[in-house]
Amino acid sequence: MATIRPFMALRPQEVYVDRMLSLRSSAGSGKCNGSLAQKLDKGQDGNQELTNDHIIGNLTKMISAGDFYQEEHPCIFIYEITEGSTIQTGVWAVTDLDDFENGHIKTHESTLESNSSGLINYRDEVGLEGGPLLITHRPTAAIRAILLRIKQAEANSVYYSNKVFHRIWTVYDMKTIQQLSACFSELQHVYLADGHHRLAAAVNYRKTKQMLDSKSTDFNYISSFYLASDQLKIKEYHRVIIPSDEIYIDQVFRDLKKSFSVTKSQRNEMVIPMKKHEFGLFIAGRWYNMTCKLKDATELPDACLLQEMVFKPFFNIENPGTDQRLIPVGGAGAVLELERILLENPHAIAFTMAAMNAEQLIEIAQQGIMLPPKSTWIEPKIPFGLLLRKLKKVSC
Repeated sequence: MATIRPFMALRPQEVYVDRMLSLRSSAGSGKCNGSLAQKLDKGQDGNQELTNDHIIGNLTKMISAGDFYQEEHPCIFIYEITEGSTIQTGVWAVTDLDDFENGHIKTHESTLESNSSGLINYRDEVGLEGGPLLITHRPTAAIRAILLRIKQAEANSVYYSNKVFHRIWTVYDMKTIQQLSACFSELQHVYLADGHHRLAAAVNYRKTKQMLDSKSTDFNYISSFYLASDQLKIKEYHRVIIPSDEIYIDQVFRDLKKSFSVTKSQRNEMVIPMKKHEFGLFIAGRWYNMTCKLKDATELPDACLLQEMVFKPFFNIENPGTDQRLIPVGGAGAVLELERILLENPHAIAFTMAAMNAEQLIEIAQQGIMLPPKSTWIEPKIPFGLLLRKLKKVSC
């Protein structure tokens, strides 16, 4: 089941939304450094020196200046992204963290306590949720019918930038909210697509707050965007290693060929695999096709296979989420970004992989398999600050 409820969103004035949406996510991080993120999100690239005290100060000033307005009543939001012929429509609400504790939210990516500590402090001191979890579920006719009915009315907010429409329908009607909540409560499981560290931080923070403050309940919930799996987009997410030490190419090939068949790419063209357990390898200026030939490894997802059979034994990469030698590259501009990195780093080694589909992701989560950090590039990438949630009441 999925337990969702409405929340009182803190929303930026349109001038901030326009600036925020005008910047695209980078192919490496998936993050967009819009004006709100630069002021309010310590986790954004380039803002590592921003302290929580600075963020609280910025937030207080912006609220006083009227840069935000707060919904007068708790709402559920229907959010839709349209890019070309692709339309993704989902439900933005808050999720009860009990769903995760009780096993109703399935995850697929491993997290480390050290990676969540900064987010726990941010949640405790700033108390701001600027980006939701992305949660997927198998499509249902009931939820689809409610969304279509809501969308018959004009959207309350429409934004356009970079050839992408962003539309938001604000749902105040309690009858419709109750219908949506009932439909989600009938789902047996939902699956976390993006936001594993934020979920881990919220769960750990709640354990602390329950011991210190039994009256407050806001920390029991987390902002979430629910999208049916048939609308989820999973794209290729490649890896580039910038070696810190000299790599002996002959030895690498000898070791690789124990587990993989390796053949040269015709005309030295970039290899973008289309099937599971097939990889592209770039090393010493040449592209190769690489296919796993071990039968006992065929059940492993590609990201796990690379981590356990290549990155860890050959390059001593224990944690791909924090190792500075490993650069993930994904999204619409992945190929161009990959070419740029390889051109600027002659000694770099690249591995390309086929994208998994949503059903494969759900199956991995169902089986309890944990992928290494940064294993999947999943869209939509929701801009930070489109709808914000404060863990305690904000005076506007």
